Amino acid sequence: MRKIHAVCVLLFCLFVTPSMAQIKWPPGQLLPSFPASAQVQDLIMLRDSSPYASAEMYLFASLKGVVNRKQPRIFSYEGDALAEGPYTWLKSLGFKWTEPTDKWDLITKYRSKISGLIVYDPAQVHTINLATVLAKSKGALIASPLLLSKLTAAPYNMHVLVDLRGKFSSKLAVYQSLYDTYWPTLDHRLLIGLNPAVHKAALREYAVALGAAVIWLDPKIAGESELLDKFLSSLSPGATFMGWWPEEAPGIERASKYGIATIASDWSTNLTVHSGTSRIVHIKPIPPKPALKNNIYVAFILSDGDNLQFIEHAMRKLWDNPDKGAVPMGWTVSPAMLDAMPGALNYFYQTATNNDNLISGPSGYGYTYPNNWTDESLLKQFVAKTQDYNNRAGLRVITIWNTITGGINPNVGKIYAAEAKSLLGLTAQNTGGGLTIYNDSLPGMALSCNYCTNEQAMKDHIARAAAGWDKTSPRFVIIQAQPWQGVTPTSFKNVANSLNEDYFVVRPDHLFQLIREAKGIAINPQ
Repeated sequence: MRKIHAVCVLLFCLFVTPSMAQIKWPPGQLLPSFPASAQVQDLIMLRDSSPYASAEMYLFASLKGVVNRKQPRIFSYEGDALAEGPYTWLKSLGFKWTEPTDKWDLITKYRSKISGLIVYDPAQVHTINLATVLAKSKGALIASPLLLSKLTAAPYNMHVLVDLRGKFSSKLAVYQSLYDTYWPTLDHRLLIGLNPAVHKAALREYAVALGAAVIWLDPKIAGESELLDKFLSSLSPGATFMGWWPEEAPGIERASKYGIATIASDWSTNLTVHSGTSRIVHIKPIPPKPALKNNIYVAFILSDGDNLQFIEHAMRKLWDNPDKGAVPMGWTVSPAMLDAMPGALNYFYQTATNNDNLISGPSGYGYTYPNNWTDESLLKQFVAKTQDYNNRAGLRVITIWNTITGGINPNVGKIYAAEAKSLLGLTAQNTGGGLTIYNDSLPGMALSCNYCTNEQAMKDHIARAAAGWDKTSPRFVIIQAQPWQGVTPTSFKNVANSLNEDYFVVRPDHLFQLIREAKGIAINPQ
């Protein structure tokens, strides 16, 4: 009987016990899916306030990556008093949590999952990015020499697996070694940009968990520019750049040249946990549009939602503004949330009012300048994948960015019309540039203000856009405001309340449906 029982137990373990969870990244999926996040999270606070605190941020970011790749169960809060708060997302996503008295207790708790240490060279800070690349394959933590005596002693008793001190004479030598030695074996669907002196934690945990290549190369600096081109040119078709660039425009332009979109995310702090939330998103349908009359229709848009950290931090805080829903407005978000933050996307839908319209940030599933793409077939693939992600995310309007004053190249507009047939419309950055219909099917409307910073600026741009209106036909105005200088839903409400009866404030998707009706185009294309 004992033998039979033992065999039954063995068979149960082989065929019934679930296997170790793994990150899944099927072909065609933009970003990987993490295993389901633990319902009880270990919550730690990470602050950068001293040399030792900085060293700890690298250390605990790598701990999160090593542990969370099997099951996300460590959540960190790295914000200040202006951010969303340490418990906001945990509550919003339905997690419970425990807070260790000392965050170092988590190293003891997860010691069995850690193989050892990778020591970076403080004299060559870019070795931190190289250590980030190596951490997954080594199962190791990123360690500052300042913490070695503590980490190698009881109760941690860790060994140094790789010591990068004194190995590299320059920044360029670090990344050349990364390219020559490690890049050939890494996943070429993703490249991450992080400044090692600034981004001590945040997205670094995600990079560690994936073992992705992490660089910090400036396209404007000789030597760095050429090496950056080698990385970009060897990425897989449809690959993504995450993190950020030394400067916005030069970085986005260079990536666009190679058909690469950027998912801004360098200050995203818990993408491993967010990526492990349920991928079921309950999209709210578009409410019925208002009747088309001879009014001035105004749509408000809050920019920068292509930026995952904005969504995670500033937007989440603005979402709790008491005037959210008081007037119609568009909230830009990233279609990449379907992979990176599906639970957050679902949360926004479930807590949205009928006045809250989620639309796609620039210029689709990632931030890019479509006018700068040199390969039309790659651009078609980008727009087609954007269409797929937008459909599944319920996003029917895209804000297209080229430069801050750029319009949409007619050929680019036609590609969006052909490859993204369910889109209601596009916005363009060429302020005051009017309306263009691409392929007789897709409206592209220039913003009347592309980056308004306050209420008075919004009022002034609306007045200029309304000048000369004769009340015999509808007029359409789109005001895009940026969130970094105090614009909130209250700001939009105040501007709306300042307008007279000639004006009608509508959601961006409704504005494009009204434009379509006025131009005799299908109001709800499929």
